[in-house]
Amino acid sequence: MKTYFVILLIVGITSLFASFSPIILKRFKISFTIPLLFLGAILYYLKAPLPWPDPIWNESLTIHFSELVVIISLMVAGLKIGLNYSWKEWRNPLRLLGITMPLFMVAVFLFTYYILKFDGPISLLLAAVLAPTDPALASEIQLNKKQSASSKNVGIQYNLTAEAGLNDGLAFPFIFLAIVWSKNGSLGAEQWQEWLSFYLVYKLVIGILVGIIIGFLYSYFTKKLSNDNNRKIHQAFVAISLTLISYGLAEILNSYGFLSVFFAGLFAHYHQHQKNEKTESEPSLSFIENIEKFLIIFWIIFFGGSVMAGILDFITTTSLLFCFGLVLILRPFLGYISFYKTDLTPKKKLAISFFGIRGIGSVFYLSYAIKHGNFQDANQLYSIVALVILISIILHGFTAKRMINAFDDIEKKNS
Repeated sequence: MKTYFVILLIVGITSLFASFSPIILKRFKISFTIPLLFLGAILYYLKAPLPWPDPIWNESLTIHFSELVVIISLMVAGLKIGLNYSWKEWRNPLRLLGITMPLFMVAVFLFTYYILKFDGPISLLLAAVLAPTDPALASEIQLNKKQSASSKNVGIQYNLTAEAGLNDGLAFPFIFLAIVWSKNGSLGAEQWQEWLSFYLVYKLVIGILVGIIIGFLYSYFTKKLSNDNNRKIHQAFVAISLTLISYGLAEILNSYGFLSVFFAGLFAHYHQHQKNEKTESEPSLSFIENIEKFLIIFWIIFFGGSVMAGILDFITTTSLLFCFGLVLILRPFLGYISFYKTDLTPKKKLAISFFGIRGIGSVFYLSYAIKHGNFQDANQLYSIVALVILISIILHGFTAKRMINAFDDIEKKNS
């Protein structure tokens, strides 16, 4: 019984600390993930009675916890962006998706196959797992409020938000290709046909359509019901409800739920953005953002404990250099060249390219693939992904707020 009360105490203290962290950490200009990471390590060392990974959780628990954090973060991203941006303004984040992401995957595949000597399925899996940026851990350097057509960010925060919103779903086809390859031992004509028709086309298209339809229907019916200002819905629960509905329906239809959630968020304000019709029943961001933050807090705590438990024990010297190279060299370089001949300033190009944060989504993908595929060396794969995430948390955690503040100061001077 005392163990139960100790857990309640730890949860209460941790969440209270997170509540005060903006005040405390403003002075140091670091992300809230940094102290939570060390807190997790300390709690593990003190043998706090929490369900610690040893050094990892079982695949099912990891999948469901990480999945929940990611879909909530995707809804937050979609609601903040909405339909306020033109196709021209979408070009820059689409460059990150169409140029940076494929080149990143090719580079990771070649290095892991020829240098780290992994087989083809594992090399492809690592390429797909490490390709997407994370909408959850990168939330502090993304859009900090809902945008409008008259007042919107088109720089660093917008590009990072849009990229993270889409690339999580776009990585999934290659996760499935790696799974199919691992189960069959090779990729013949039958496997390629199945992948192209079902895993690439069907799941992508249906996932996007489900999200668009749910977002549009919500916008349509709330507009109809809100014509009389006395008819208001309970806004706090809308965003989380849309998240669960769009994700659940998309997965029931065997499509990509991540994309569905993001597009549902984009289209939830359809009538406001496209027809300039404001209602009193728009989804509230504050409630779902608080849920997102709460889940991230404990994910980081457990990740810190996982590091202490030995999740990095399977790292070799070569894979160590590989992980640092991904974060410090490969992503910044490929991100920067994707912005060739764009109207972004060189400093903004560098900032967007540098902050390609890896995180919770990568853990979800890896756990999902290991559970459903036939991959060897699971411990080494977890070690590599965990190290990339650890480097990203520490490096970006110490630099992100300083960078955002610096660009905010520049914009204020220019305005």
